[in-house]
Amino acid sequence: MIDVFISHSSQDQALAEQVVDLLRSALNLRADAIRCTSVEGYRLPVGADSDEQLREELIGARAFVGILSSMSLASAYVLFELGARWGAGKPLAPLLAAGMTAHALRGPIAGLNALSCESPAQLHQFVYDLANALGIQSEAPQVYQAKIDSVVYSGAGVPAPPPVEQRPLGSNEAFELAASRAERAVQADTEDEYRDADAVIRHHCEQEWPDDFSMRAHCMQQQREAVAQLRLGRPQDIPEDVFRSIRRKCTADWPDDYAMRVHCEQQQLDGYRRVSEK
Repeated sequence: MIDVFISHSSQDQALAEQVVDLLRSALNLRADAIRCTSVEGYRLPVGADSDEQLREELIGARAFVGILSSMSLASAYVLFELGARWGAGKPLAPLLAAGMTAHALRGPIAGLNALSCESPAQLHQFVYDLANALGIQSEAPQVYQAKIDSVVYSGAGVPAPPPVEQRPLGSNEAFELAASRAERAVQADTEDEYRDADAVIRHHCEQEWPDDFSMRAHCMQQQREAVAQLRLGRPQDIPEDVFRSIRRKCTADWPDDYAMRVHCEQQQLDGYRRVSEK
């Protein structure tokens, strides 16, 4: 049985290949557990009845990913695959290619929550949600962060930055002040935690994109969206001491990357919920 079926246009082969690399890295999936017909190593077997096998696999796959672009939405085969999966009442994960928005979707899939290849935080959610659908544990984010970067930045037509662990933070005064205040705010449980978030964001994005102002602006937008999510604070079902411990851990692990801090907290919170249910 195929674990993940990736529906896409052959014109989006490069993006499909990067999504496959991300899933292999993040979820430790075998090559024969993924069907992606435009990517070498994931095509149909030689001699297979293409239409019949695709029909069986797109319905039977445990997870189905639809890469949605202007090309795929104009493809009769992709529309058939999406419609067949939706009609079967099986889970369907829409993944928006660069430049696409949910407003471009039509028909039944317009009602499905779509995640964007342009957002690191949403790609982390994509990995997390697929892991849940498959009933497996994803790797630590540090393991596949470079694959996330490749998907995000290739859509903008620029090379991905080096992995996070290879980039020194430097000794920027604003960053150090903000990190210190963030830790004190966690301990004091105040709203002061993100007072200097903009200084941290500027420092972080300047380091990643020193010569590319377009990508720096994109980076800053993603980080500010993550800050807005972090400001929502403690979920009602999580005890205060547990939440403060999780927030302290994720702040220490990702002092200048709010998008990764959001993902870290989500993983920890969901882990606590699973443990508490047993």
